[in-house]
Amino acid sequence: MVLSSQSIRSDGRRMMSSDGRRIRRRGWKLFALLGLVVVFGWLGWRFFGPHSEVPASEIRVVDTTEKVDTSIGNSLAEIPVATIEADSATPKMAPKATKTVIGETNANQNVIGDPKPNANQKQNVNGAQQSTQQPAQQIATATNQQPSTSEEIASANSALQDALTLADTDPVAARDTLTRLLDGSATTTADRLRAYEAINKLNAVLTFSERVLANDPYAKQYTVKEGDSLSNIRKAQHLDCEWRFLQRINHLSTERSIRIGQVLKTPTGSFHGEVRKSEFRLNIFEGDGPDRVMVASYPISLGEFNSTPTGAFAIRPRSKLIDPEWRNPRTGQHFQSNDPANPIGERWIGLKGIEPHNKDFEGYGIHGTTDIGSIGKQASMGCVRMLPQDVEVVYELLTEPNSIVTIAP
Repeated sequence: MVLSSQSIRSDGRRMMSSDGRRIRRRGWKLFALLGLVVVFGWLGWRFFGPHSEVPASEIRVVDTTEKVDTSIGNSLAEIPVATIEADSATPKMAPKATKTVIGETNANQNVIGDPKPNANQKQNVNGAQQSTQQPAQQIATATNQQPSTSEEIASANSALQDALTLADTDPVAARDTLTRLLDGSATTTADRLRAYEAINKLNAVLTFSERVLANDPYAKQYTVKEGDSLSNIRKAQHLDCEWRFLQRINHLSTERSIRIGQVLKTPTGSFHGEVRKSEFRLNIFEGDGPDRVMVASYPISLGEFNSTPTGAFAIRPRSKLIDPEWRNPRTGQHFQSNDPANPIGERWIGLKGIEPHNKDFEGYGIHGTTDIGSIGKQASMGCVRMLPQDVEVVYELLTEPNSIVTIAP
C-alpha cells in the first residue's frame, strides 16, 4: 500500500502530539515535586530552625517630661539578629542589623515605663554574688571551685552565723562577710539560700533606701542645687547607673520631685552582673576587685537545652531598650509596644561577647517575661529571663560601657 504524503504528515503530527503531552506531564510532575520540597523545607526552618531572642526593628521608649539620659533614648539602637543553635555552643554570624528607633517622651506615662502607678511598683531587692574583676578573673572566681571538705563547710556555716549576728550592729561589715562567703564554694545549698536572703535584707537599706551609713564606701550624699535634675546630677557626678535608680533609692515620685537643698543618696561604684547557671540566679555587684560587694540577686530563666552561652559580656552599645516591640523569630508573631502579652516584657539589655569564644554571640540579652512559671528553668531561646520588677532594677544598674556581665556554668 502506498501512503500519500498527506497521510504521512497526519500520522507524524499525531505521534509528536502524543510525545509532547507525555513530556509536559513529566515536566509538571517534576515542577510540583520541587515546589513541595521548597515549601516543606521553608516550614521546617521557620518552626524548628535555630533562632535567638532579639527585639524587633521598632522600639518606643516610655519616658518622663524631663530631659532624660541620652544613654536610654533619643538615638538609634541597632539590634543584630544572631542565629544561634539552641543545643550547640557554636555560633553563626549575625545577619545585617536592623535599626531601632527610640520614640518620643509621653508625658502621661510613669517614669519607669510601668503602666501601673509609681506608688504600686515593687522594689524587689535580692542579693547574691557577681564579680567585678577583669573578665578572666571573674570566670575563674565563678568556675574554678573545688569540692569542699567537711571542715570547710563547718567553717563557712560558722561565718554565716557570725554575719547574721553582725547584721544588727554593723550591716556594712555583715554585707562584706556574706559577699566573701558566697564567693566561695564551701557553703551548702541551704546555707547559700540563707546568705542570699540575709544579704538582700541588708541591701534593702544599704543600697535601695535613701539612708547613707558613715562606714559605707559605696554610698554618698549630694545636695541639690538650682537647675538640677536627676539626669544632670547623674552626668555631673559621673554615676554609673541610670537616673531612674536615683529616683528609686530616694523614693521620688517623678524626676522633678527634687528641691533645692534636698540631700540625695548616690552610689559610688560601677555595677556588674554574674549569672550562675547552676543556681538560676543573676547576681549584681557594686565595685571592682576583691573589695566589691553584692547588692542584689534575682531568680532567672535560662536557655533551653543549656543554650545560654558562657563567658564575659559587655552591654552592647545603644541596646538598652524600654517597652520594645518584638517579633518571634521562630513563629513570626509580632508584638507591639505596650502589649501586655509581649513575651520579652518591658526591658531589653543587649549583651555582646568580649572573649574569643563568645565574641560572635550578639543576639542575646537580659529581658523580662510574661511566663512567670519559667523562672528557675531552662525555657528561653538562650537569653536571660527575669521577673518584670527585677529586670527594671537591673536595667537601672547596668550601664554601657563600664558594666560587665559574666555567665558561669
